[in-house]
Amino acid sequence: MQLLPRLCMATGAPGADGDGERNAAKGDSSTNSSKLATAVSSSSSTASTSSAAAAAVSEASSSSTSLPSLSSAASASLASSLVHVATLAAAGSSAAAAVVAAGDSAHGVVVARPARVALHDLCTLEATSTSGPADAAAGAGSVKCAAHAQLRGRAAAVTGHQDGRLRLWRVSSRSPAALRLAAALPTVSDRLRRFPVPSNHVAVRRHHRRLWIEHADAVSGVAASADGRLLFSVSWDKTLKVWALPSLRCLQSLPAHDDAVNAVAAAPDGTVYTASADKRVRVWAPRPEAKPRRFALGRGKKHQHRHPVYALVATLARHTAAVNALAVGCGGQALYSGGNDRAVLVWEREDSASHMVAVGALRGHSRAVLSVACAAGGLVVSGAADQTVRAWRRAADGRGYACVAVIDGHGAAVRSVAAAPVQKPPRGGDGDEEWRVCSASFDGEVRVWSLRVASGL
Repeated sequence: MQLLPRLCMATGAPGADGDGERNAAKGDSSTNSSKLATAVSSSSSTASTSSAAAAAVSEASSSSTSLPSLSSAASASLASSLVHVATLAAAGSSAAAAVVAAGDSAHGVVVARPARVALHDLCTLEATSTSGPADAAAGAGSVKCAAHAQLRGRAAAVTGHQDGRLRLWRVSSRSPAALRLAAALPTVSDRLRRFPVPSNHVAVRRHHRRLWIEHADAVSGVAASADGRLLFSVSWDKTLKVWALPSLRCLQSLPAHDDAVNAVAAAPDGTVYTASADKRVRVWAPRPEAKPRRFALGRGKKHQHRHPVYALVATLARHTAAVNALAVGCGGQALYSGGNDRAVLVWEREDSASHMVAVGALRGHSRAVLSVACAAGGLVVSGAADQTVRAWRRAADGRGYACVAVIDGHGAAVRSVAAAPVQKPPRGGDGDEEWRVCSASFDGEVRVWSLRVASGL
């Protein structure tokens, strides 16, 4: 779930998002630049050499442009239908950028804005749970990313913010229509517990130190593990942090990349992928922890549990520019990465080739790819700075992709996309498969689309 990358080449001008972005890119058209509500940094950094010599590196002798194209441009007409269902506009006159995240039909869609976080039903699109004004004040600030989570058996959402904090929202047990702010990470108790120990303070820049459990810059990506016990966050401070649920303790802080980290994704088997402005994707695998940790459960109760320890196992390098987005598909057997090189690279699991090998690219966007999402049924969706959303369908044999839709309805760069299948009644119908595709742009507009594809495609 990923989303305002620090180094992405989108048109825009500094706006009211509160980001304070550096090196704002100037667009090709002055008419489009006024529509963006926030600044987006240009990609001017150069990648440095990786310090993790022990990790396997999948280096390419050629650029991503040499990868074969897996999509067919002529296949866009194969989509049965594409219908604009609704537009979820921001309340009031504010045009702060929004982010979206979707799980499955049961979890619905998370729509996060600086002043409001809401859970929407996937079919009716009605807001089932919404944060209140008091919680909005506590979570004020630009929202960079969002994801679904589970907290003590109840539906929850987690958001990453410009101030370097993660905020966890859960559905109220007394009032299901209310979404309460459960915690801001790192929690006060976790900070107080670690503050007295000098070794817990690390230098983040000259004459400035922080606790290692704190992000020193904006949180750019967040993801939850499949079992709901772990939370992963990445930041422009170049680190990956691992959090335990429901104890809300920070377990690890890893120096992940040589430049700003823009996205994170978790596979069902526990593998974690991170993407960075250093043009690389890195693979992190869990290792069992030798000694169990004790966590307080409240009222004097404590629980011992072994959490995995993550370590770098591979570095994937085929992009020629900053990587902005990641998504895991096919049960963890496929990985999709989008970047400033305007392509979505397709990686497939290959244990003999440094964990993942690039098998091709999905091309069609004319500007930087800012977000990628996957849904059950082989659907891959990408949003880009060219203000379009593209949907691809993976072939049944896995040997190619069909571009089933090109959505051109936004007036600003698409910063976030999400997709989920729609459950059909048991009696069936026409046999077509249907998805809800959600896209959010920098002007604060969230659009929802109904995509139907012939089942034989």
